[in-house]
Amino acid sequence: KFISDYDVPEPRAILCRDTALVTESVINSLGERDVCLYVGIPFCPTRCSYCSFVSQSVEKSMKLIPPFMDALMQEIDAAVRFFLSRLRITAPSTLPTASATQYRAACSRIAERFDLSALREYTVEAGRPDTITDDKLRTLRAHGVDRISVNPQTMSDEVLNVIGRRHTADDII
Repeated sequence: KFISDYDVPEPRAILCRDTALVTESVINSLGERDVCLYVGIPFCPTRCSYCSFVSQSVEKSMKLIPPFMDALMQEIDAAVRFFLSRLRITAPSTLPTASATQYRAACSRIAERFDLSALREYTVEAGRPDTITDDKLRTLRAHGVDRISVNPQTMSDEVLNVIGRRHTADDII
């Protein structure tokens, strides 16, 4: 149908089908009490022109990060009160722009409050190369993060510039 009705090239149609099958197998592997936890930190070095997330540019809203992190800690505590007897965490994930200290605080709070014994994967979206530091990587490793997702969006310096990224394709590599 993708190929005949929507002119999708066959390799992309196959990739879409295979992705759907893997997604379905992951969904089917979850127990009745299993849940994946996603923690979003809505601050980026710059706001990309295509972004549809509720987010702020750090350069315009740096003063909002500490109160946001305080509220995040309260939200983790509230979530654990709701989830504790009902669900177990199988895959937490956090977003990129926190400092190493803020990552440490968030990861510590999650580890203290949730049962991570059934954890299959602990992913952090490192997002942009201009948010990754050695200190953050060491902090994430110390908290059991075993997958880091880097999302360059494109390997074209021209497109990176147009969409508002302040890094290059070489920085991604």
